Amino acid sequence: MLGVLSKCQKQNELALVSHKINLPNRAQFGAEISGVHDLFVDQALRAPDRPAVISGARTLSYVELLQLARGWGRRLRDLGAKPNTLVAIVMEKGWEQVIAVLGILESGAGYLPIDPNSPSGRIRFLLENSEVEVVLTQSWIDRKLEWPQGVLRISLDEEFPGFDSAAPLDRTQNVDDLAYVLYTSGSTGKPKGVMISHRGLMNCILETNRTFGVTSEDRALAVTALHHDMSVYDIFGLLAAGGAIVIPDRDSIRAPDHWCELINRERVTIWNSVPAFMEMLLVHAASRNLFLPGRLRLAFLGGDWIALSAPARIRSHFGEVQVVSVGGPTETTVWNIWYPVRDVPKDWKSIPYGHPIANTRYYILDENLNDCASGDPGEMCCAGVGLLKGYWRDPEQTAAKTAIHLTTGERIYRTGDRGRLLPNGEIEFLGRIDRQVKINGQRIELGEIEATLIHQQGVKQAVVDVIEPNGQKQLVAYLVPEAWNSPNADDLRDSLRTFLPAHMIPSHFLVLEALPLNANGKVDRSLLPAPTDVVPVQAVTPPQDGIEAVILGVWKQVLPGCEISADSNFFDLGGDSIRLVQAHALLEKALDRTFSVTYLFQYSTIRSLTQYLEGRSSQLSGDDIIDRIQRQKSALARQRRPGIQV
Repeated sequence: MLGVLSKCQKQNELALVSHKINLPNRAQFGAEISGVHDLFVDQALRAPDRPAVISGARTLSYVELLQLARGWGRRLRDLGAKPNTLVAIVMEKGWEQVIAVLGILESGAGYLPIDPNSPSGRIRFLLENSEVEVVLTQSWIDRKLEWPQGVLRISLDEEFPGFDSAAPLDRTQNVDDLAYVLYTSGSTGKPKGVMISHRGLMNCILETNRTFGVTSEDRALAVTALHHDMSVYDIFGLLAAGGAIVIPDRDSIRAPDHWCELINRERVTIWNSVPAFMEMLLVHAASRNLFLPGRLRLAFLGGDWIALSAPARIRSHFGEVQVVSVGGPTETTVWNIWYPVRDVPKDWKSIPYGHPIANTRYYILDENLNDCASGDPGEMCCAGVGLLKGYWRDPEQTAAKTAIHLTTGERIYRTGDRGRLLPNGEIEFLGRIDRQVKINGQRIELGEIEATLIHQQGVKQAVVDVIEPNGQKQLVAYLVPEAWNSPNADDLRDSLRTFLPAHMIPSHFLVLEALPLNANGKVDRSLLPAPTDVVPVQAVTPPQDGIEAVILGVWKQVLPGCEISADSNFFDLGGDSIRLVQAHALLEKALDRTFSVTYLFQYSTIRSLTQYLEGRSSQLSGDDIIDRIQRQKSALARQRRPGIQV
């Protein structure tokens, strides 16, 4: 049984609690366990020749990975790395990331992953705020980015520590020291760094592997970006079990045809991602009637709502896969609650949140932090070994989001999620209390976008909200301009890209004379106008005959209700990765030819895609493709409303 329902001393105090497991000790491993990387070291000593990392560019055995990790650990320690300091990793997906993570932990420091496709201003802020002095990167990333002065960069694809430095290092950290810091969107206008310890991470990894029987025979496809916490299991979960990490090619990281190829060829058994990535895989598989039984056996899905139809559709293409809904905020270490999905009754409205993992607890509390009665909604608050150490250099935010349970005296984390305890001992997730949202698994604090907008020239007030046209979540910014200087959409777009990642750029901008207020003087979001009558400012250039007409017909199928020009950007029209995979399958059928879905990311207008398909467009480099993807995701559709417009 994954968890038990326990009554506290007071009758109305109910908590969902889990069983206990013991963390590794000297007797188990023959050496002191000082961090999660020691679980990998133990496997490397047991089976040194087993493959640990498999990629198109390079395959590393356990002993090779151990030697490189120790070599880089020694090099970083010589450069000043020590416990509870950070070394940054600014890399694209690749084998180098795994070496970097393990090398940093071997040095005693914690690792800080940063998305290399983030805006330059955001990268600079993260490096400066984290007080990083050393960055591990790749040569092409090093040449592409602008770096703060005084930061030492080392490209792992060009520099090597030498195997003569691969002897074991003395352990300097302990299990309560930092393993990593992940920056998440912050309601104050700045990202905040979540500090996670080795102890909490080991608890999650060991309990997951124990519960679901993960062994050295397992392989996981690492589709999740390193700066997202689900990637933490890809690395440590598999390496702690003696399994292998299969890494997609960096120029096909979002291509489900490439994923299917790797699942089949490399005998991948574990899938771990946000639901949107799985949906892309299922759309691709359905369009080609693919059936790959005996490959995947486990599918961890978390970070967003899971479609009720997903478990059955997964099994229809991959056989008897155990689908596991995993949950919990970044502040509680990867995931701290799960629900193994079996049958999905017709009357379900959502997949249950489930039971907490070992050594963790969930409370449902009211606004005064008193326990709610069973069945009553309240705020989900977490306790146990996985709680964050705090927010990096931010005691105010740490104090605001953590508290002491009034009865048990435990330190708890206030998630901001609403839920209730069901009679069967499971938690039902009811949404958010605050203004945090998730779009395609990306956690977004609307306050951070608003704070950034207010600092833009010509903006006096700003409110950001979420709409869902055609079931697709989009951000809308409502602006009140300075009387003398109305904002310009193009200027706003360029300025926001300097500070915010692509998924935080609003899809719509509406200028209002004033924000609607309620009787208490607060913004009344129910009175904000919906941008339903917005039409493109630019003149519509109709597609021509031939391939352009075929592409137009496909786009109209996947983007119903849109007025589409030959120069319209697929993502500006509300398209996303899932709809793009749908369009790709329909185009291959309509044109009777095959080509990688990557090119639809690269050529995201009807005109540019036609030029590529007719052989009239030169192929871009991998770096250019990634740049195009980020620009497409953050593109702001030029729009018009009656009256004032941006």
